[in-house]
Amino acid sequence: MPRIRYYYLAAAGLFLAVFSASAQTPPTPRWEYWRHAGEYIHDQAGAVFSLAGKVLDSEPPSTRPSDSRKLALAALDALLHDTDLDGSVEFHAFVDGRMEKIADQLGDKCSNGLEIFKLYNAGFIVRTKKLTVGFDLCAKRGDVTIVPPRLMSRMIGCCDVLFISHRDPDHADASVIAEAARQGVPVYGPKDIPNPLVTGIRCEDFSETELVTRSGKVQVQPLPGHQDDIENNIWVVTFPGGRTVAHCGDQYNENDLGWLSHASDLLPRKPDVLIIDCWAMELGKTISGFSPKVVVSAHENEMGHSIDHREAFWLSLYKYDTLSADAVVTAWGEKYIYR
Repeated sequence: MPRIRYYYLAAAGLFLAVFSASAQTPPTPRWEYWRHAGEYIHDQAGAVFSLAGKVLDSEPPSTRPSDSRKLALAALDALLHDTDLDGSVEFHAFVDGRMEKIADQLGDKCSNGLEIFKLYNAGFIVRTKKLTVGFDLCAKRGDVTIVPPRLMSRMIGCCDVLFISHRDPDHADASVIAEAARQGVPVYGPKDIPNPLVTGIRCEDFSETELVTRSGKVQVQPLPGHQDDIENNIWVVTFPGGRTVAHCGDQYNENDLGWLSHASDLLPRKPDVLIIDCWAMELGKTISGFSPKVVVSAHENEMGHSIDHREAFWLSLYKYDTLSADAVVTAWGEKYIYR
């Protein structure tokens, strides 16, 4: 076992030394792997990443996922919980491909529905024909780049406005904020974000306000949530045409459960879509409080977390099934259309 471990780590180091961690294609597999255990593990990961992606492409997000889609998500969980694959060529090749797909799709015309793109972590881009909104776009895990700058720049450029839930760097990514400012995309967040490029706003009285975007004005409610003692805006955005999306960021605070349990009573209209962190406190009560038509799950497999806090896709599927919630569990680089 120690010898296998040695080969495993040696191969990982060799791959990272030879190949850039972004936009590189894994090497062609060997015909056999005798005495090359480390290469076997990495090449197997590349094969599984590729096959899982093909299944997800053929079976898009749904509130009634097939067993094959569930298996593909579980296969990703297995790979993403092997910390020796963190930062590997195979991991980055998979993520780069998924992000490239979103960037390309954002360049196409929007359908008649509400299109919801899942990036990395709790990052989402939601659009209709008249408005495109980014929520908590994040490109990095610490000092490690997850989403290549060239792709993040393209995706930011498609947005009319960015909203940030709270100041943690996996949600308030300084590189994303700077790029948005460079492209003239306004960025809004809670008042305690220490970044002069972010306009702070927060409605403690649950009122609705009007904010400026690149395509006009939009009606929003920055609800006064928290992650522990940090301000966490729950952004409720009403798109032109009346459809409403709520994005919860990292909402997690016991003192907020009182109003969260009847949040829909505090809104001008019930949200069509609730994007919520899969580990939210009292997940069922919060979902019930917002009374959304569809739930979209967020924050699975945060690579900056230890494996016991990299919430798995299969675990989210189990939670929402247990809650009998009409929910969609999406992998990175997927689009869900709410009609």
